Amino acid sequence: MNNRLSVMIYLFFYVFEKGTNAMTVTSPTEINASLGSGSTIILNCSFEKETGERVNQLSWRKKNETGNEYRKIVSYYQSYAVYLDLEMKKRSNSISFDDSSPSVILNISEVQCKDDGQYRCIVEYINSNGIGMETLTETSVYIQVMAEIPEFSIQPANTTLEEYSAVNLSCSANVGRPGGMVTIWKRSISSDERIQLGSSSSLVTDNGNCSVYAQLLITYNLSRSDHGFIFGCTSKNRHTKNPAPSNEVGPRTILYGPSNISFEMRPNQTHYYVKDVIQLTCISDGNPRPTFRWKFNSTDIMEHRKYTFLSGNATVKFTIQYLNESGNYRCYVENYVNEKYMIKNYSITITVKEQNIILKPIATESCFRDACSFIEKCYENENTAVCSKDIWRIISLIFITLSLILGMATVSLCVLLKIQKRRKDYIKDGFNMGDGEGRNYETLGSRETHTYPSASQAVTVDGEGAHYESLGSGETHTYSSIQPTVSI
Repeated sequence: MNNRLSVMIYLFFYVFEKGTNAMTVTSPTEINASLGSGSTIILNCSFEKETGERVNQLSWRKKNETGNEYRKIVSYYQSYAVYLDLEMKKRSNSISFDDSSPSVILNISEVQCKDDGQYRCIVEYINSNGIGMETLTETSVYIQVMAEIPEFSIQPANTTLEEYSAVNLSCSANVGRPGGMVTIWKRSISSDERIQLGSSSSLVTDNGNCSVYAQLLITYNLSRSDHGFIFGCTSKNRHTKNPAPSNEVGPRTILYGPSNISFEMRPNQTHYYVKDVIQLTCISDGNPRPTFRWKFNSTDIMEHRKYTFLSGNATVKFTIQYLNESGNYRCYVENYVNEKYMIKNYSITITVKEQNIILKPIATESCFRDACSFIEKCYENENTAVCSKDIWRIISLIFITLSLILGMATVSLCVLLKIQKRRKDYIKDGFNMGDGEGRNYETLGSRETHTYPSASQAVTVDGEGAHYESLGSGETHTYSSIQPTVSI
């Protein structure tokens, strides 16, 4: 309790003696300026005092390049200023404060590299209790210098390199002010996207010309994915706008032997039959582009009537002719990388089987509804109805057809022979007439004539009662009307 009372009494007398220290001071926290005679740095320090406070002096100070000490550049009093840095006095001017303008200004022209750094504005004043006080604010000044195009190299400088070989990438540049970095990257020839490989971490500063140098050296192992890539370097600082200064080399050609070999087989089946057509394709990476050759078991496959090569020998096409074409088909892939012969191979085994009876599936699921034709039989195979040719039905159909044709031909021949025989009998017998003989005569049309070999008696025609004269041998008679059939 006594200790707390003592602290409160101490604070009361301290505040009474020192006052509330209400003075407010403001200045820019950061200023960026370009190097050159046309550039300026304006350091403006303003203050705001409370009632009863009185400002005695303001000053601008700059932090030394080494250490943490600040040297005084100029001091400001009511309506005038005093320079303590004579070199700064030659290329700057100052505006002091007064009752109507509570601020001071240090205007630096012909900006130099050494103007970069930390500045302080310190205000010295008397508080409302008559006690001397001071307060301050800080401003960082950055002198901007553009980053320059970097120097970039790749060793070895060959544009054609082998996979897994190592290259040294070197980049250096004046990255300007404030200090920046260099970055090494790669990109595809067909893209602007840059893949970063490394960036600088060490800086070398030359205060004489306001330059900041950055350098980077990395060792990079090439892969086949780097084929056709460009390598480059960029320099920049935090004020650099895109596109940043860059330098690049390339593209690079990456050589590698055959790899990632695979087979493509059409049709892709577990086994094949005689007369099947097969197409084998060998697929492989490689740069330069590999060549292909084939073997069946231990025999080279050459292009002739049986084998056809496509796509630069990468594909072989042939028709199976014999059962003994089962065996090992091997593809050899080869190229040259930096005068080194590179070769790999890949094989596949093909099985040729004897052709089974080809069953034709039908739409029904069983033979209950037989959808097969007359010359086919229906079988059930795995609960599916299938049709196959029935040789005995085919033979029966052919036999029946031939029998019908032969029978019709026999009947036709018999009828024809009978007709011819009747005609011959009529011609042979003629119309000879004798006593008591009965004759049949052919039908004669109106005004037709008939010659009889001999006739000795008159003729009576039934149904009409007509009488005819006796005719001598070789005589003729013309009939005016004769019925279809006459009997003598």
